Amino acid sequence: MSVEVIKSGGALGAEIRGVDLSRPMSDSTFADIHRAFLDNEIIYFRGQPLSDDDHIRFSRRFGELRRLNLDDVDKRHPEIFIISNIRNDKGDYIGSYDAGIFWHTDGSYLPNPHAASFLRAIEIPVKDGRALGDTVYASMTAAYDALDEGMKRRIDGLRAVHSIKYREEQTNKAGIAKKYNNAMMAAPEATHPVARIHPVTGRKCLWVSQGYTVRILGIPEDESQALIKQLSHYCVEERFQYRHRWQLHDLVLWDNCSTQHRATFDYELPLRRLLHRTVVMNPAAASEEQGSAAARAAM
Repeated sequence: MSVEVIKSGGALGAEIRGVDLSRPMSDSTFADIHRAFLDNEIIYFRGQPLSDDDHIRFSRRFGELRRLNLDDVDKRHPEIFIISNIRNDKGDYIGSYDAGIFWHTDGSYLPNPHAASFLRAIEIPVKDGRALGDTVYASMTAAYDALDEGMKRRIDGLRAVHSIKYREEQTNKAGIAKKYNNAMMAAPEATHPVARIHPVTGRKCLWVSQGYTVRILGIPEDESQALIKQLSHYCVEERFQYRHRWQLHDLVLWDNCSTQHRATFDYELPLRRLLHRTVVMNPAAASEEQGSAAARAAM
């Protein structure tokens, strides 16, 4: 396979061509894809009608997959999280219908956040010939790099609390009734650096989000809330974005340390949307505070 990387022209994002993800892949081809992933923070493949097993197999090349004990998981494949507005015969949603309502990074409320996410389009809402339900991504490395030196000094060394309980409260305030299950609430929050160091590339990433960041430690509460509001709005400015316009059978991969994302809810039933997602875990030994000089040297 000959891997072709087509950059988006924005702060992040690239399309990968010349690869059939349903077929066996050589180590050299995977190395090219992995390098493109690290360089561009989000990559996507068009026209990949994959099975769930294909999806899982390719995702696993990047690392250990998280097996999820959630309501919105495919019971045959616990690695697959279902995102959908489709309802079953009982009127219940068959997947997570509110996923992406706020800017966020997947799993930031966990002590070991998700390293990467892999989202596959099975059904896409289309109206008047136009696909709906875009996903917008923002580069947290570009956002950090663009900070003035004074703000960099202010936030370096600070830590913030990310909370799934806060996300639940925010979702309900937005008018979407949602209650997360006991498995998620067993570990409801975690603390991470505001300027998080990527465990592979060593680049600093601004790690404050609208969806999960509830407070910054070590500063007064009013200052904490003001700084969260300032940073969470700043880091998703359009200059840091890539907007993915979905097509049927797309597979999109993004780095959860160096990006945030948000869904576009411009559709409703009877327009159906169905996507399957896997997530790769960070290696337990990865040091987010110090980065990984050994990993950088090995690249």
